[in-house]
Amino acid sequence: MAEATKSFLLRHAVVTGANKGIGFEICKQLASKGIMVVLTARDEKRGLEALGKLKELGLSDNIVFHHLDIADGLAAPPTY
Repeated sequence: MAEATKSFLLRHAVVTGANKGIGFEICKQLASKGIMVVLTARDEKRGLEALGKLKELGLSDNIVFHHLDIADGLAAPPTY
């Protein structure tokens, strides 16, 4: 399969609460399978620390961090 075609087939996942426990492990497993993962966490410091741990495992090409607090009205658009 051509490289350009592969880029269209890249899968993405958004994992909430991903700075520890099950969320962290889900990020690790998905990224190790080549899925692009958006690691989210309420606590920005802890989220960035989790991202650093995953980068140490060589998964940096497949993971990005996004601060997300769903309790914060500014973090998510309103639903109608």
